[in-house]
Amino acid sequence: MKKKYYIFTAISAYLIVLIATIPANSISQLVDEDMPISLQGVNGTLWKGNARTITINNDIQLKNTSWDFHAWKLLTGRAVIDLNTHYLDNAFISEVGSSFLGKVFINNLTGKLPASELAQLANMPLVQLDGTIDINIEHAEWQENTLPMATGNINWRLASVTVAESVSLGNLTITLGESDNEQLNANIINQGGDIKINGNAELVPETNYAVNIKLSPTATASDNIKRSLGMFAKRQTNGDFVFINEGSLNQIGLM
Repeated sequence: MKKKYYIFTAISAYLIVLIATIPANSISQLVDEDMPISLQGVNGTLWKGNARTITINNDIQLKNTSWDFHAWKLLTGRAVIDLNTHYLDNAFISEVGSSFLGKVFINNLTGKLPASELAQLANMPLVQLDGTIDINIEHAEWQENTLPMATGNINWRLASVTVAESVSLGNLTITLGESDNEQLNANIINQGGDIKINGNAELVPETNYAVNIKLSPTATASDNIKRSLGMFAKRQTNGDFVFINEGSLNQIGLM
């Protein structure tokens, strides 16, 4: 039994050393022209290295990316790296990895980006978003063809949405966690602005997603804003509006 253990340890140690000495620029050589990712300025090794620029889908560009591979965690059945990158001159730091069973995970993801950039990434040409989005994801994990799980929060500071008229949403917070059904749940609430927001969005196996949000116009909300709310939410007798919706993530391109 001890002999098998020593053999396994020796093989593992050899593979770790092999990974540690493979030049990082080998990654660039393995990336095919048809792949949605390209790398420039790659230095170091697969163990510890950096890339000047990483372009994804000819749209998202990450700069000054560095990684540090936790080789010993291979012995636990996981490949894990510390990742430090920059998007639009904003730093994003995280631990990312994958288990040998195909589960992808992210730990301690922090970063921020302009809300205007989110509108472009989400392909919303008729909507203008303003403010700054702070991201703090404690843990997220998912597997192919399964619903994701995550804990953490997203803070949208000085939030504003403009379609025909600008609507201030104050400071909006989305808190991610686990629902009673052990699915991803997001509690949504804000402070200040033209509309008070309180509700939740949840991933559910039957329909994939369900949203229930109460929208309460404040004293600063114009009559035009109130009429606009009535176009997609149901007006209540007390003047509030309730938006309820559910459906498949496939319909909105997320699965």
